[in-house]
Amino acid sequence: MTPYPAQDAAAIRRGYERYAPASVPPGMYFDRGSWLVLPEGTRPARISQVIAAYALAVLLFILTLGAGYLIWAVVTWGQGQTPAQRLLGLRCWRPDTGRVADRKHMAIRQVTGLLFNGEALMGVFILFIGESLNSVGDFFAGTTVLYDPDNVLLNR
Repeated sequence: MTPYPAQDAAAIRRGYERYAPASVPPGMYFDRGSWLVLPEGTRPARISQVIAAYALAVLLFILTLGAGYLIWAVVTWGQGQTPAQRLLGLRCWRPDTGRVADRKHMAIRQVTGLLFNGEALMGVFILFIGESLNSVGDFFAGTTVLYDPDNVLLNR
């Protein structure tokens, strides 16, 4: 005699299936750390890279007196990057669409990140307690930061 009727076993199996990784299309892989299906040749940015990008952005903003940084930012937003991310090989990617973040999402990311990081200092808390290492701006824009040293994401 089995300890569970067949219908209970089927219900248990269905419950566990929701934790199985999604099917992975060709050219993609399942990253167990972030639970995202990512393009081959990329990986989620490490916390050290995210912190370095933040520090570099502040330094670049100061060195360019703000105006130069903002002009440079609007140009790089079209490729899903901030100026600091461009220098470090990072890129913002939208897991829901499988595409690089566009200017609209980069603007949302930057404005909300600036408001919450600068005013409420919440970005630091989200960075350290969030599982995906997303900033508060990434949360609102629906993006995640990937390390893309070979510009794989631009060809998608």
